[in-house]
Amino acid sequence: MCAHAVRPTPDSILDPIRERLQRQYALHRRGALFWTAYQRMQLELVHHHPLDHERLCNAMANLAEDLGAVEHAQLIGHANASSTSR
Repeated sequence: MCAHAVRPTPDSILDPIRERLQRQYALHRRGALFWTAYQRMQLELVHHHPLDHERLCNAMANLAEDLGAVEHAQLIGHANASSTSR
């Protein structure tokens, strides 16, 4: 049996980020320009939602994994200290 990370339910806060990230990935794949855009979006998200930064950063990492930008997302926080396992 294969263990899968439990994914949180979709979050409307992430909808615009998800769309922007998909566009950047379509343009740049795993290149530096994708990761620059990713970091910019992450900083923007954390700036607007500072009390929820851990969950939102982990959700963004999961988005990057879903796109194929990384094989296993590196999650932050004590409950999610390792990468996802898919």
